Amino acid sequence: MTVTNRSPKVSILILTYNAPKYVYKTLKSLQLTSYDNYEIIVLDNGSRLFTKIINTYALSKKWISKLVFLPKNILFSPGNNEAFKNISDDSKYTLLLNSDVEIKDSNWLNKLIGIHEFGATAYGMCINKPIRADGYCFLVDTELYRKYKLDEEFEWWWGLTRFQAEILEKENCKIKVVKNHDHILVHFGGASRKGFFNTKDLQSAKGLDLAVEEVKSWFSKTEIEIIDSL
Repeated sequence: MTVTNRSPKVSILILTYNAPKYVYKTLKSLQLTSYDNYEIIVLDNGSRLFTKIINTYALSKKWISKLVFLPKNILFSPGNNEAFKNISDDSKYTLLLNSDVEIKDSNWLNKLIGIHEFGATAYGMCINKPIRADGYCFLVDTELYRKYKLDEEFEWWWGLTRFQAEILEKENCKIKVVKNHDHILVHFGGASRKGFFNTKDLQSAKGLDLAVEEVKSWFSKTEIEIIDSL
């Protein structure tokens, strides 16, 4: 019997909330991925019907591995923590991927893992201080995510910022960011924001009114390695 040595498993977590055009583009373009051992877990945060139909179609086409529907939007930090409960036992890496990206290079995941060291590695960076990885394509060792998870007292950008500060403070790890990557992966960001946010969501989101000086105080270490391009 021939034994195939597969790459370490990556669990890709995707939250969806409306914006069906972008959700479809993300899930369809992921089919380009050449990495040989990954799963895609989609958690729908209470979307309207059309986005739910797209997610169900993607599952029927085996574009995704697991699909979870929630009755309401629990937002970014709790949503990723809930999606994480569905990863496989043999997952080595967890990757948080926004549902408004488009894969351009079939080797996008191979390249990201190729530069990864224990800690986190991401396409995209936040250039305002504290400099840190953006959250739309964020790879982290599963053992670190399991140990710390996202702090649900902080939403969206501050949730992932808090996570990065914590692992840098408490673990011997590195965080790397790839600054220029549109030839590999495109994040639509502001162009898709209308479909993902509404006034009710913003009112219920925790920890968004933090002063920047407080956020900076989280970072006693600043081991963020910036890679210009791959």
